[in-house]
Amino acid sequence: MYFKKIRLKDFRNFSDQTFKFSSGINFLVGENGQGKSNLLEALTLFTQGESFRYGDNSSLIKENAEESLVTTEVENLNLEYELKLSILKSRRHFLINEKKISALDLKKKFNSVIFSPESLSTIKESSDLRRHLVDDLLVSISSQNAELIYDFRKALKTRNRILKDFVEKLQSQETTERLLESLDPSYFRLAAELTKARILALKEIQSEFNNAMQYISKNKTVDISVEYLVSDENIMDFLPQKIIDSMQNRSEELRSAEMASGGTLVGPHKHQILFLYGQKDSRFYCSQGQQRAIILSFKMAQVVYHRRVHGEYPVLLLDDVLSELDSTKKEALILFLHEIKTQTFITTTDLTLPESFHVEQTAVISIRDGKIQE
Repeated sequence: MYFKKIRLKDFRNFSDQTFKFSSGINFLVGENGQGKSNLLEALTLFTQGESFRYGDNSSLIKENAEESLVTTEVENLNLEYELKLSILKSRRHFLINEKKISALDLKKKFNSVIFSPESLSTIKESSDLRRHLVDDLLVSISSQNAELIYDFRKALKTRNRILKDFVEKLQSQETTERLLESLDPSYFRLAAELTKARILALKEIQSEFNNAMQYISKNKTVDISVEYLVSDENIMDFLPQKIIDSMQNRSEELRSAEMASGGTLVGPHKHQILFLYGQKDSRFYCSQGQQRAIILSFKMAQVVYHRRVHGEYPVLLLDDVLSELDSTKKEALILFLHEIKTQTFITTTDLTLPESFHVEQTAVISIRDGKIQE
């Protein structure tokens, strides 16, 4: 898929600006705080249904405006679409060819891969970031995975509500146990399905992941692998039934702790995903540069794998990545993007291209204070 153009009206620091894009690589150039990331954010809203940055609706609306309107033209699998997003402080409305569509359905239909400054901390920070990384991969593989993640989160929210009501003395222990007994079969079925989907996706992407890391690092001996831990046990090779049995047994062991804490302590939201560099935990044995290269390689592998599954590339959004890479990794990344023919958006304050890169196959858009600079 690719974006043909986008209009931003009262969105962030844009008053009314239209951008036309190349189907190849689009460099968004400008100093910090001029609107480059805001433009990427608008593109992300159309492909993920949500922003990659924190903030409520009011943060998306230009100061002193009541509403933000974003419209774009997209081509996907040889079909053309007009997408619209209306943002008020109380709600967001998505339209596709003038018909309402939910954020979930939008996410299932249009795909992007985003690499932002927040992604750089994926390796060393909370395991929730790594789980989110893998769940993004799942959604790019299949729309059914998007529904699975949504259904699991809904069941988890219900289960947590039951436990919290007990802690807050809004219901008896007998009632709580009865409600959990009724909910748990569907909860653990969804938990097991999501766990299996994650493990399968990690196995499927392994070859592309390792190849991308070798390409980025220019080191053919680099070995990248993944472990999926449940209660500190690697279950990458568990049979499906053993996965659900393991979680159910662990839930029984922690039932008293769940009743005391008011939250669910067993399930995919608690699982640990580790990236190994040369069979060593990258959180502790890799430099910051190596950690960034691992995540970048994972994103690149996701793009290639998406192409293998769907026959078409997703859009790739890179926010201020070039400044975080050394010259060798930067050149390898740009040449990789040049080779795979993906529509790519790269924000940067300093545009420096390898000599072997063909400039005519790119678009360079300079942005200053929410406006295009000719």
